[in-house]
Amino acid sequence: MNYSSDILPLLINYIGMELDSLSGRSNIFVNNVDINGLSLTCADGKLFTESHRRTKIVFEKLLEEEMVHVDAALENSGSRRNIPETLLANLPFIEFGKVNNRQHLFLQEEDTHELGTIKQRM
Repeated sequence: MNYSSDILPLLINYIGMELDSLSGRSNIFVNNVDINGLSLTCADGKLFTESHRRTKIVFEKLLEEEMVHVDAALENSGSRRNIPETLLANLPFIEFGKVNNRQHLFLQEEDTHELGTIKQRM
């Protein structure tokens, strides 16, 4: 799977959607997605622009290891670290769950839920 050819087209489908965060307290509304990044409205009502860089880093780590702790993959860098996590968790082939009391994303071999929804791993 390739971020630019496989994931970016899926992210474009998020335009106009409110995506649930894993915590349920940091949902994001997707205003626009293009090759340069995403225009989002965060739960606090502030507009935020996010490049694809951080989401791509997390996704590539997920491809390598099939599960990832987002903060560890990003080396605790940046503000609003929940954004890459939320964007990826709302893809139909990524689930979330806890390992050692830390939230992780899990890559699945096939779709397990609808695009724009989240699913907790059993």
